Amino acid sequence: MHEAYIPITLFIMTGVVIAVALIMQYQKRRLESLEIIAAIEKGVEVKFPDKKRNRLLPGLVWTLLGLVMTLAMASAMPDHTPSGMWIWGLVPVAVGVSYLIVHRLEGQAEENSKED
Repeated sequence: MHEAYIPITLFIMTGVVIAVALIMQYQKRRLESLEIIAAIEKGVEVKFPDKKRNRLLPGLVWTLLGLVMTLAMASAMPDHTPSGMWIWGLVPVAVGVSYLIVHRLEGQAEENSKED
């Protein structure tokens, strides 16, 4: 019975990490917005930095998290569980690989635009 808690814990912890990251990102954006509003009200000229999204770090994190989840579930599943349950660990791998593909394509597009 206790063996079933391992995959459940993995999925719950993944959800908690995602929720904390989203909350922190929201709070950061809210603080930046309040700072910009305060600067505009004081008449200060606001310069917005060119924010280019970096998708390399999230891609690596998701990919590695998915690989660890897959390996952990494949090795820790008890014999009486349905076969193939470990394959759910590949979902974060797919998310991470998609981030890495987008990162690569954006880099190529940027290089092509600089050449023109």
